[in-house]
Amino acid sequence: MTILGCILLALGCLTSLIGEVMFLAVAYKRSLWWFFGCLFIPIVDLVFLFLNLKTTAKPFAIFTVGLLVAWGGAQLAGIELWK
Repeated sequence: MTILGCILLALGCLTSLIGEVMFLAVAYKRSLWWFFGCLFIPIVDLVFLFLNLKTTAKPFAIFTVGLLVAWGGAQLAGIELWK
């Protein structure tokens, strides 16, 4: 189960990274200010998500699914994410 967990963890992290890059690409297309805001200020991500829900729903869903797969893989591998 440890090997399967590590594989799922890696795939989840990769999927999450792809979703985040897609989200940042949408922010970059909107303006450079949104891009840097989403990149460096965490709350700006949520504001941008809700203001542009139609275009950011798919990247956000991919990011969220990637996080859930990575979390499940970490649980299978026996990796403690927090204490």
